[in-house]
Amino acid sequence: MLKGQTHAINELKDTAEISRLFLAALSAGDVVYLNGDLGTGKTTFCQMLLQAGGVTEPVKSPTYALYNHYQTAEKSFIHMDLYRLSDPEELYFIDIEWILNGDHIVLVEWPTKGQGVLSDPDWRLDFDWQGGERTLTIT
Repeated sequence: MLKGQTHAINELKDTAEISRLFLAALSAGDVVYLNGDLGTGKTTFCQMLLQAGGVTEPVKSPTYALYNHYQTAEKSFIHMDLYRLSDPEELYFIDIEWILNGDHIVLVEWPTKGQGVLSDPDWRLDFDWQGGERTLTIT
């Protein structure tokens, strides 16, 4: 339904709706890469997806911690932000094997920083902002 399509995400309600629909397509163990420049909506999308998934605690950007783990009654989520990562090998210090081999839905912002250590994604979300319009392409 959403795969292979480009969606306009110019308002928060657009992001909320697409994240809710995308969540329904995810399964335990899925790895999702979120690509895009700063300010294109990656973290906001993750926050709304996690809230739609039943996370009731505040969803914070994991820029400094590298990842946050959220557990609901039905799902386990890992939200990663690798922006500050200087070497992909650093992922071994945060137990990347547990993250990638578990039943978590793994959301990875800035996945190119983990290239060579991260597994291939099940989903790729490309966020773009051109001409005052934000878009999201799901593949």
